[in-house]
Amino acid sequence: MIEAIAAQGLGKAYRIYVRPFDRVWEWVRRRPRHGEFWALREMDLSVGAGEALGVIGANGAGKSTLLALLTGTTQPTTGWVTVRGSVAAILELGAGMHPEFTGRVNARMHASVFGAAGADVDARVRDAIDFSELGDFIDRPVRTYSSGMYVRLAFALAVTVDPDVLVIDEALAVGDQHFQTKCVARILDYRARGKTIVFCSHNMYQVKKLCDRAIWLRDGRVAASGDVDAVVDAYLDHSRVRDREQDGRARHVPDMVPVVRVRRVVVEDRLGQPVGSVGTGDPLTIRVSVERAPDSIVVPGVGIAIVRSDGLVCYCVSTEMDGVEMQPQPDGSFAAALHVPALPLLGGSYYVNVATTDNREALLAYDVWERAHPFQVRNPSDEFGLVRMDHRWLGDPGTPDIPAASEST
Repeated sequence: MIEAIAAQGLGKAYRIYVRPFDRVWEWVRRRPRHGEFWALREMDLSVGAGEALGVIGANGAGKSTLLALLTGTTQPTTGWVTVRGSVAAILELGAGMHPEFTGRVNARMHASVFGAAGADVDARVRDAIDFSELGDFIDRPVRTYSSGMYVRLAFALAVTVDPDVLVIDEALAVGDQHFQTKCVARILDYRARGKTIVFCSHNMYQVKKLCDRAIWLRDGRVAASGDVDAVVDAYLDHSRVRDREQDGRARHVPDMVPVVRVRRVVVEDRLGQPVGSVGTGDPLTIRVSVERAPDSIVVPGVGIAIVRSDGLVCYCVSTEMDGVEMQPQPDGSFAAALHVPALPLLGGSYYVNVATTDNREALLAYDVWERAHPFQVRNPSDEFGLVRMDHRWLGDPGTPDIPAASEST
């Protein structure tokens, strides 16, 4: 395997001064007058060319420090790191852009820094302008840009240089929904062309969909590393223990009117009646109705999760995962119904989470409803746990035993 990124014993410490004068005192007296904060410690890392690596962890875990070390914007205190090929990064809002220069001048400067010259600079600038869709604002000083315009230009500059390694820090969480969709399409194109991606995000769904492997950072150290599903699940388990969700319904209200909006969520029994309680083993249907913005070309999709009251996700599936489409309704809305023939959950309190997506590529969640329909599960048996498992006892009279492995060969 060709390594695109390699690091060994990587660590980064920052000096902490209680008072500004302590810096002067330390310089004059040549004696330390500072404390140290280790943002990252003893990290070994290997990322193969063409891999997509997810970096996850709570705020302050060391994620941004790691990305800064990978891109060379800061130097390690211990160990070493090497990156093979060209690197482009989107680390923070407007990083690397001069606020007094126009977007066009910043684009030309960025292209030159990455080795372009002559006509190649002009071509890259045109590509960045087209991708950012800033229009006449491209010739205005960057300091006059809104936060969304900053992000558009920053992302456009990063992807138009066609780097070997693309480092992304929460870039899919900003900008309007149209621009987010463009960013996702460009990142997926990078993956398809065998580029190396390091993706840092708090959105575990995006990490799972985009990345092959993941590392979980905790207090500046690697808490887990390996298959993306296993690492994300371990991180979510840890997060649930640390932060128990509060009781009651909560709905996330997006910053903008979503292109696909949830209209209705209902849990029904075997007779199609809305219920707040269902028995273990009974059939259950979750119906979701959504509406799409009139000018949107998004193909409506929906993800549905059944969640226990303590935040444990018991099951999550989407129309995109199963390759099904939401059905258009006479009033212009779209509907989907998830049917569970025999609910295996044991007794307890549960609720439904719903998120709308684009059914062609469900990396972005447009409208998220949490605790959309709380319900109870009644368990008349003495079994306890999370789910009822199909089982039998070997040796039960009248029930043939399963032959041992040695007997079946």
